[in-house]
Parts: sequence; structure tokens; C-alpha cells
Amino acid sequence: MATLGALRDAIVDTLEQALPGWNIYRLPPDNVTAPAIAVAGFTVDPGTFDGIGQVAVDVLVMVSRRHVDQVDLLDDLLSPDGNPSLWATFDTDPSLGGAVGHCVIRGVGDYREFTVADVPYYAATVNLTAMI
Repeated sequence: MATLGALRDAIVDTLEQALPGWNIYRLPPDNVTAPAIAVAGFTVDPGTFDGIGQVAVDVLVMVSRRHVDQVDLLDDLLSPDGNPSLWATFDTDPSLGGAVGHCVIRGVGDYREFTVADVPYYAATVNLTAMI
């Protein structure tokens, strides 16, 4: 069974390989360089199938508010048919390089303004489910 730290690392590694030009953070950062993605947190269901745990993962995606076209960048990344697309990223390697049994996107939403260090960003949350 993978640890939460190993799951976090596998998500970060997968995103870094798939999304050059995006800043990927293991944790929500104190300062953001957009466009950025951060692994925000976990909700663990420890015994779903034969001792395999199910983990809900919240991933925060942030883009600059300085230019309204950044919302298009956010929309493309979060669209199943976008280019690039987080959906395609996790569909391509649902085992995250063999770190987990399976990881899929369960939903995308919660579009909002998100402020870090007094700087506002356009943001949305991606909900993943991983079997560890």
C-alpha cells in the first residue's frame, strides 16, 4: 500500500512530466508562480477493497488574474478534450508510474478567486480518487 507521501510525489511527478511550463507544488505554497498546480490535501477511506485504501485528493489549479485569457488556459487544462488536459494526463497513466493501483479524475469545479500572499488568482479544484 502506498503512503500518502508516495501518492503526493507520484501526482507531482506525473504532472511535471505532462505539463512543462506549469509550476507544480507538493503542498499549497506560500507564494505562487502561475500557472500553478498544488496538491492540496487528502481524505482517506482506509479499507475499501481487501485492505486497499481509497484516497480522495484535492488538487488546486491556479492561473494569473492579470490577463483574462488565463481563464482559457484554466478551461483547456480542466476540459476532457483540452490541450493539454488533466483528464488525458491521468488517463494515460492511471497507475502514476506504478505508485498506485489506479488514479482517476472524479470531478472538476469550484471555480473561484483564490488569494495567496495578497495576490489573487483564478483557480479551480480537481478531485482525484486513488486506490493505494
